[in-house]
Amino acid sequence: MKASLGQTLFRTRSALAALWVFVLLAFAHPWISLWSALLFLPGLAIRFWAAGFIGPVSRNPKISNESLVTRGPYSLSRHPLYIANGLLVGAGLALLQPHWILISLTSAGFIVLYILIGKAEEKSLAERFGKDYEMYKKRVKLFFPKIFRGSFFKGFNPLWALREWQTWLVVGLLFGFASLRLYVAPELIHILGSFATMHVSWLRPLARAIVHLF
Repeated sequence: MKASLGQTLFRTRSALAALWVFVLLAFAHPWISLWSALLFLPGLAIRFWAAGFIGPVSRNPKISNESLVTRGPYSLSRHPLYIANGLLVGAGLALLQPHWILISLTSAGFIVLYILIGKAEEKSLAERFGKDYEMYKKRVKLFFPKIFRGSFFKGFNPLWALREWQTWLVVGLLFGFASLRLYVAPELIHILGSFATMHVSWLRPLARAIVHLF
């Protein structure tokens, strides 16, 4: 069966995000501080909470649903991971501070991406769980809850949640690259630029090209 656009985007979402982060880094003016780090905490916390309920399927390259998860954050929202990712994207933009055009493109792209992925996921859930999922949809809003039902951590699996180390690593690498862009790149372009002026003039554009890789 031919994969839908939503399924294709679901499968390639991590690669697309990584490529776009490099674009943002090339035009970033990072804000490195304790406060910029704290902005990531709500998104990381929600992902950790949700991962403890949904399990390894959140990392699958294809849409797969072994069971209908309705506890924890899934009793508040049908897509808590999307909310968490939105918070992380917002924190990333605050950290990198790219041009407003890139901020607009990132925001619009994120919304379109997750609308298409969300439709594909909901279709898959409806086909697999039928009436149970329809009842769940009536009880729980897409994003913003009406009322919390159940326990915050009943059924929470900490081993599943700890799989979120990959997200923590990505955030750490983002800070590392942002630091290189902020502190190392200006020094590098100054050194290479000075060398180019003294020796070979064509090295100056090459130096700038190297710096923009950060």
